[in-house]
Amino acid sequence: MPVAQAMGGRRWYTVPDGLIQEKALVAVAMAADALPGQPRARLRETGATVPLSFIVAPRVGNQWSGSLDLAGAAPGEQTVDFLVRMRDGSDRVVASSKFFLSQPIYVVWTLDFEGDAASNETLDNTYAINRTYFAPMTIMWNPRVWTTTEVSRERADVMRQWTMNVAAAGNAEIALHIHAWTDFVRAAGVTPRTAPSWAGRGDGYDVPLTAFDESETKRLIDHAVRLMTDHGMPKPTSFRAGGLFANAANLRAVAAAGFTADTSATPAGPFGSLTLPWTLPKDAQPYRPSRTDANAAGDLPMLEVPNNAGNTYGLTSFSIQRVINDDLAMLPPVGTPSAVRRALTFVSHPATIDAPERAAIEKLFQALEPYRWDRDKGPLRFVTIAQVAAAYAR
Repeated sequence: MPVAQAMGGRRWYTVPDGLIQEKALVAVAMAADALPGQPRARLRETGATVPLSFIVAPRVGNQWSGSLDLAGAAPGEQTVDFLVRMRDGSDRVVASSKFFLSQPIYVVWTLDFEGDAASNETLDNTYAINRTYFAPMTIMWNPRVWTTTEVSRERADVMRQWTMNVAAAGNAEIALHIHAWTDFVRAAGVTPRTAPSWAGRGDGYDVPLTAFDESETKRLIDHAVRLMTDHGMPKPTSFRAGGLFANAANLRAVAAAGFTADTSATPAGPFGSLTLPWTLPKDAQPYRPSRTDANAAGDLPMLEVPNNAGNTYGLTSFSIQRVINDDLAMLPPVGTPSAVRRALTFVSHPATIDAPERAAIEKLFQALEPYRWDRDKGPLRFVTIAQVAAAYAR
């Protein structure tokens, strides 16, 4: 029987989804002249079998390699058997290897431009986190900067160019974020409101989108998208309402505008002087909402991605520990495959990421390191909202 040794490969794979149809790359080392028959690899659980191709590997000798389909395999430790056909016609297992298969865990870092100015310092801090931890961003652009005199044209251009540069580098999705600033609402041809409000500001920033009906919401969105495309930005496919306030009428307008994902949902609770319109649990997961009830699953052609992993605004490396504890509680133990697919979405703001908040966000990313798929440590993938929508399309 040929002498064979399974070659080490990835330890972690994720169940195929609408985003990545991952296959297990497998290899075995055997002497080329010791093979009575074409070697194959077989996933023990499903019986899926693939022929292996011969390659000459300078450092490790002759190898036979292939990729195994993971469809139909359950999360857990998986065994791959390497087989050869013997001269008597029987198959013989000459080596075996193991890996972990898990349902994917998606983590989304969303960053809300609020419609006011962000400094170079906070933009630089945001980008530094992105580059250090290789975590893509969903940048929620706010077109209000083009309808107000409170943000200079030069500052708006800097913020727009920063967003475009990050996206061009493949590090971000550009999405849409709307606050009901009175100047923006008026520019969209809608009657501005100053109440209800969660902070009593009087400039419309803190007026929830739920104060506007479906047709008004659609006009606000259409005007925002037109401003973005007129300024050379891509048409967004993901949306978030200011303060995370949205109801069924708002979501119908978002879907009618062609968005494939909304990320306004959040667990139930108060927000300032108002009560959020959501009745979702703390660990709410993506769902397709009802046309008549934003909190219920239904038939809107759009994915709702709840913000369930916290908000880093104003936090420090000390105060963010509660957020970290809550987020880790939604994950399986380190080194353990997840039996269920999950998405964790948290919120930051490019205009507020000063040195203390940067340290807080970095501490959160450090806490997630032991779970990262790209480090071959676990099932956690950093993705954008658009990628979550693609993953759940299957």
